[in-house]
Amino acid sequence: MAVEDYNWMDRMVHRLAFRSAVPQEMLCEMEDARFGKAIAAQPIDRPIFITSLARAGTTLLLEILSRHPSLVTHSYRDMPFVLSPIMWRKLSRRFQVAQNAKERAHGDGMMVSADSVEAFEEVLWLRHFPEHYSRKGIATWPGKLPSEFIIALKRHMRALILSRSGEPDPAMRYLSKNNANIARKNALAKAFPDALFIIPLRSPLDQARSLLRQHERALADQGNSKFARAYTADIGHFEFGADHRPILFGGMANAVSTYDPLTIDYWLAYWIAAYREFTPGPECVLIDMERFTAGGTAVGHVFEQLGLACDKEASTFAAGTLRPMPTTREVPACDPILLEQAMTRFGELREQVT
Repeated sequence: MAVEDYNWMDRMVHRLAFRSAVPQEMLCEMEDARFGKAIAAQPIDRPIFITSLARAGTTLLLEILSRHPSLVTHSYRDMPFVLSPIMWRKLSRRFQVAQNAKERAHGDGMMVSADSVEAFEEVLWLRHFPEHYSRKGIATWPGKLPSEFIIALKRHMRALILSRSGEPDPAMRYLSKNNANIARKNALAKAFPDALFIIPLRSPLDQARSLLRQHERALADQGNSKFARAYTADIGHFEFGADHRPILFGGMANAVSTYDPLTIDYWLAYWIAAYREFTPGPECVLIDMERFTAGGTAVGHVFEQLGLACDKEASTFAAGTLRPMPTTREVPACDPILLEQAMTRFGELREQVT
């Protein structure tokens, strides 16, 4: 559901949910009181985290995988009480209305409606680690996650699955898309040893150009709507716009002081910092998005890597949706050293795609 589609009532409820921690906490307490035993009984089996820097193809992969009957992920219907998916679904059901899909604000052809899947897991991280989100950027998670947060995240996974299944179901698995998780992959892998991470890879030049365009678009959109700016900050989406906060990978402090986010060099430097720090392991499923979107990698192969049976609905949706990812053969004005470094790292990662 696009932010511009929020009416005055939607905006009022959103502000109620996010202007203080109390409403979210109250609904969580109600949910635990009523459904606590069922939530605790829901197993967590091989959760799947889709992550990468933005504009790599994470949303496309989420759209495809979310259609698998064994996977559960967030949708716009979970807003704004993301942390209490069972209670909010029950309370909001009587007010839900059908909505025709429309192109999302990114202007990339992806269609969204109130029932579309979306990335809302960051709300939980923002609640538990506010000190990680400074004006300079978002701190990384190099070590272990605190045990209390692991408990909270597991509880959230269980509740989200239960909000869809209605009762504990060991066949259901948690699926999330969260671009910031690329900075937490190692910590999440320690907390969830059976987790799998889907990492889409896109040519750094194409991705940097797309990041720059999206940043420019967000600046324009947020300049026209105070609510749009508040909305993205509330859900922890700091990738673009006036509240852009880079993830502080090693080397990002220098990139921030050297380059302007309105230049492609900034986004190339960001790409380099992110993917130099990212180290693929056996828990990672790397996907070459140029090949995938052109049909060179079968969706069934991705399902197999995730330990999922091939699903006809998801495969049919993919066949009708996938289009070759836009690529450019023209090299824009950018720092040739940055471009060379990015392409070298991209080549190293691409060699590990199976």
